Amino acid sequence: MTRLPKIKLAPTILLFLIFGICTAPVTIKERPFPPISTTLFVTIASVAAVFVVSGRWWAAVVAVPSVVAIAILIIGGRDATLHDHVVPGFLVAFSNIVTAVAIARAALNRSTHGDSRIFLGAASYLLIGIAFTMVHQRIAILDQNAYRVPGATPEYPIGRWIDYLWFSFSTLTTSGFADVTARSSWARLACTLEAMTGVMFPAIFLARMVSAASAEDMTEKP
Repeated sequence: MTRLPKIKLAPTILLFLIFGICTAPVTIKERPFPPISTTLFVTIASVAAVFVVSGRWWAAVVAVPSVVAIAILIIGGRDATLHDHVVPGFLVAFSNIVTAVAIARAALNRSTHGDSRIFLGAASYLLIGIAFTMVHQRIAILDQNAYRVPGATPEYPIGRWIDYLWFSFSTLTTSGFADVTARSSWARLACTLEAMTGVMFPAIFLARMVSAASAEDMTEKP
């Protein structure tokens, strides 16, 4: 059973994610990946949020892959190659998806009321975009011709994480600015799945919210 999220927790989760996204241009600078400290920060925030809204078992499902990913990156150290980031990236993406699902479940739970639903829903949506950021960049590592990235350089042929963050949210929101484009079949499949999620998630979530609000109004009537 999903726990009742504290009213102050929902905006805190959303603010943590917005803070992490807004500071990305500063923290990653010219590096192709965010620093481990940023990954650790997001992991702690995600585990804490999932623990409160869904319990320790969901929190463990989020924590274990993230801890393994961070351990792999620490062991690789400064000598880590691009391919050394493939497995950790997919593990973190998996953790983000689990967190998004757990938070969405909490948002749609009958015991969650008011603005908490909106804050948790927005946080879940942001986590989906971040997860696909990881997926897009890992596809680019496995196939350096999978995407056309204007920010690519001879030193970083796949571009930077911030480029894929931009591409992910432009795809998720179906904005399609077309400065970064998908070329390979796997890249286009990922884009298709993300675009479908970006369209269906808000529609289903808003429909469930309206339904829940209507049910609450009916129970409150004498």
